[in-house]
Amino acid sequence: MNIQSLSRIVCCLSIFGTLSIACSDSSTPSGGTGGAKTGGVVTSSSGGSVPSTGGKGTGGETLPSTGGKATGGASPATGGEAAPSTGGKSTGGASPATGGNGTGGLPSAGGAAPATGGQSSVDAGSATDGRTPGRDGAMPGTDSRATGGAPGTGGSPPAGDAGSTGGTGLAGAAVPSDGCGKATTATTGKNQTITVGTSSRTYNLFIPTNYDNSHPYRLIVSYHWLNGTAANVSDGSSTAAAWYGQNTTSTGGGSTIFVAPQGLNNGWSNSGGADVTFSRTLITQLETQLCVDKARIFAEGFSMGGSMSYAIASAAPEIFRAVAVHSGGSMSGSTNGHSKPVAYFMTHGTKDSVCTWPGYGLPQLQDFAKVNGCKTPDPTQSASAFQAALPQPTSNQGVCLDFTGCTAGYPTRSCLFVGDHTPSPDGTTGWVPKETWKFFSQF
Repeated sequence: MNIQSLSRIVCCLSIFGTLSIACSDSSTPSGGTGGAKTGGVVTSSSGGSVPSTGGKGTGGETLPSTGGKATGGASPATGGEAAPSTGGKSTGGASPATGGNGTGGLPSAGGAAPATGGQSSVDAGSATDGRTPGRDGAMPGTDSRATGGAPGTGGSPPAGDAGSTGGTGLAGAAVPSDGCGKATTATTGKNQTITVGTSSRTYNLFIPTNYDNSHPYRLIVSYHWLNGTAANVSDGSSTAAAWYGQNTTSTGGGSTIFVAPQGLNNGWSNSGGADVTFSRTLITQLETQLCVDKARIFAEGFSMGGSMSYAIASAAPEIFRAVAVHSGGSMSGSTNGHSKPVAYFMTHGTKDSVCTWPGYGLPQLQDFAKVNGCKTPDPTQSASAFQAALPQPTSNQGVCLDFTGCTAGYPTRSCLFVGDHTPSPDGTTGWVPKETWKFFSQF
């Protein structure tokens, strides 16, 4: 894997015969704006929340040294299992609907009602982004993405109610793909093949048991970590729960189609944009074979899979509504140099010995905070000042922050925890999967 774009020196440590590679930027975040604990939920000053105490983290991946490849993993974090997060009050309440001018009224037909904290209307609009109805406008014509309209500016919450995370009035009408209303030949299974250019690539697919071809489903693309596999994602492993914990009765189970692409050499170097092309081709095929909601396509990944999620958000913002990046970086490319927003959620351990904070994670968070137009914390300030403005975690339960002033429809959220390289510091069914689903399900 080529990581020459990384600026820090990679050091190899031999521990009990297993290689653990640590990048040489190990500083931890300073500052922070604090928060109050209420009912076992820690709420940051700007509205983010984390669940009550818990934790056993598991496993991680190893980054290769320059020009080579290493095996092994970082030390796991420790703790007891956490209770599900109950959310925290977001500043200023629910975001306005983003497909038209918010009026404080109920959403128009076809759009889900926003959660407590504000109601907004959803209007059709003129073509702009072409991605999400209710956020970008009216339903598209056959075989096209939403024709879209400009985001709205209304939708204020009722007086005295700040709203809740995950209920920001972002839901709108579905955008059915070409596969809607058609019999499908796609099936749940592993090692399915697709031709991308002159190459054959593989992926694992999960289709809900009671699949209905008249119902547009969310699609989550789940990228594995370095030296991991698509099977590690679809089946679950000691590193992460199956589908990163998103395919359960309390998360996206039954409402979501999942796909786990397999990276070349079990990684996502994305040389020449090959993995972006693979992802685009795979999504196009799934949209043709299945009834996919083209307004609700997401990406998620841990470590190098998180880096691929960041890269795909940078390269294909017209496809992806939101991404979740767990302990990632820019190993798959794309740091700055792009201008279209994508809703962005990040988790990272401040003691990460593989993708060391803040050299990894912080630049990508700051990048999308800028692209998403966020104002607080101010992403235009220096990296050190931006880092200092993030709340300081004190345990593996971490502390979350919802950025404010972001472009309507493009929330940006970070959750930092004290812990090593892991997608879920308090166990595979801990707080991270729940926070991720809360972020995705608001759309």
